[in-house]
Amino acid sequence: MKEDLLRRAHAGLSGPRRLRSVYLRRSVSDAYYALFHALAELCADNLIGVTKRDREAWRRVYRGLDHGPAKNELNQRETRQLHQSVDRLASAFLQLQEARHEADYDPVTTLRRRSDAESYVAIAESAISELDALPAEIRIELAARLSFKKRS
Repeated sequence: MKEDLLRRAHAGLSGPRRLRSVYLRRSVSDAYYALFHALAELCADNLIGVTKRDREAWRRVYRGLDHGPAKNELNQRETRQLHQSVDRLASAFLQLQEARHEADYDPVTTLRRRSDAESYVAIAESAISELDALPAEIRIELAARLSFKKRS
């Protein structure tokens, strides 16, 4: 899913023409959702198993990732300190989520140029690369933190 969303984000920005706002907005939204789905995949693959993608348990964990709690967890210092790549992808997630909210809901967007949207797509691609390169133990820890709330 993340690859398809990134492809669509790029496709919306292609061509020599001046882009209408709707295409810029859609590309920013697709960039955010590419990272969101990459995180959902990380959770399901690491907590259930990549070989069990056809199971209901895998789908439940994948679908269990929620935007607000993910934002809150990625804002936590302990989570960001897991690894330098987690810190960078957390920053990207927060930035992309804010940009997606503006793109999807603000009638007076600041997105004016193709380069505005391209920068968000590049942020998503970089964050997904960081996520894919995380050490196995950090991937598991991050998946657990994103999937389950901490209880005291």
